[in-house]
Amino acid sequence: MTILAPRPAGSAVATVSGGRAGIALPLGVALAVYATVVARGSAVLADPDPYAHIATGRWILAHYAIPHSDPFSHSVPGRAWVAHEWLAEVATAWLYDHVGWSGLVFATAILFAAALAMLVAALRRYIEAPWAIVAGIAAWGLCLPHLLARPHLFALPLLVLWVAGLVAARAAERAPSPWLAAAMVLWANLHGSYMFGLGLAALIAGEAVFEAADWRTALARAARWGGFGALALLAAAATPHGFAGLALPFELMGMETGLSRVKEWQSPDFQQTQPLELWLMLVLLAALLLGLRVPVTRIAMVLVLLHMALAHQRHGEILGLVAPLLVAPALAPQIRDLVATSEVMRRARALGSRLGPTAGRITGLSLAFVAAVAATALRHPSPQTIGRYTPAAAVAAARAHGVAGPVLNDYNFGGYLIFEGIAPFIDGRFDMYGDAFLAREGKLAELPALLADYRIGWTLVGATSQRAVLMDHLPGWHRIYGDDIAVVHVRDGTP
Repeated sequence: MTILAPRPAGSAVATVSGGRAGIALPLGVALAVYATVVARGSAVLADPDPYAHIATGRWILAHYAIPHSDPFSHSVPGRAWVAHEWLAEVATAWLYDHVGWSGLVFATAILFAAALAMLVAALRRYIEAPWAIVAGIAAWGLCLPHLLARPHLFALPLLVLWVAGLVAARAAERAPSPWLAAAMVLWANLHGSYMFGLGLAALIAGEAVFEAADWRTALARAARWGGFGALALLAAAATPHGFAGLALPFELMGMETGLSRVKEWQSPDFQQTQPLELWLMLVLLAALLLGLRVPVTRIAMVLVLLHMALAHQRHGEILGLVAPLLVAPALAPQIRDLVATSEVMRRARALGSRLGPTAGRITGLSLAFVAAVAATALRHPSPQTIGRYTPAAAVAAARAHGVAGPVLNDYNFGGYLIFEGIAPFIDGRFDMYGDAFLAREGKLAELPALLADYRIGWTLVGATSQRAVLMDHLPGWHRIYGDDIAVVHVRDGTP
């Protein structure tokens, strides 16, 4: 994307209608996405965290309260804990208890389908169907690595709603509606990504002031957007944790050890095929081949999103869902001009113009197909195939042997232990445990000291881990069970 020369005020947000959007295209996108996610089935459960989220939601429903200190672990009992995903965890627990694992699969499919359908519908305000579909496919690819049945899925439709509202308000040279700020209440109680929403609102507000023609206009815009920002900030604090919850994302981002331990917080591994690489090639192709240009303010915002995705692979979904909305207003008139002069672009447009009637005719059949798939899957729920994160046989063996005392477990087994009512040594809430605890827990040389300091009675570690090898040779301990997922050791003298 080429940086433009100085442009008139409002040039970054020229409003260009993409034509009548209608419901057929977004509905068709939603059905297609829903079908692809349901087809993945239990793959969206391949993560250790759903266990802990279900257990936390059950705790909240049982106590009619939000935990402010740790009720689960034995290593840091009572430590302060910001359960910032509490509302999504309640929904997760309810779905699991009433529908089973299939409920989580379907919820994931519905939420993701809704987010992409909303994205395509919002883009149709500016660009025509073919380009909106391309952007939707690119977003789908960037979301795929993190497409798991976890609280962030509940936030994705709100992310699209929020960004679409900000961009539309900027295009209309006004501040966003207070009702948009009200949506922040729901977002802040579902997932910590709401802080990104506040930050993006600040960037777009800064753009509005920066592009003002004079000081009077700049001050007026600053007042309008500042009022909206204050309202959104108050809405974000409307959680059980109040303003203390606002500090959590900053504390989490400062945890070097914690972030380095969790794969989704690491940079993408480009030794393997990455959707982000394909996305970058597509963007470069559009910029270099078609000469598409974006104002410098929006370039800066997209670069921020790209940095986030390169630093932490879990942010790829934010790049995919947000970047198209940021650049669509500026690209719309350029695409329209290209259609008028390029035979290839005209053919693509003609193909897209036929999608509307076609989508309308197949909507009924698609709905019937989706209903049939859902009914069949609900009669035959997805098996519990979280695989390497489910040491069910090892835990059953430990109970059968009558093990006693606290357990020392691997990080990825903590969620399952909580789910089974066993206090873990560590689990996926690394923000609560803190860097100092994580640094010591992660050192193999510290294992004998940890066993002594925490009076560990048994261990549950990965079958192929270095800990398993060390425990096999550690004096005073012996193995009582092992499979291809986990092994159990107990102190000598224990049956």
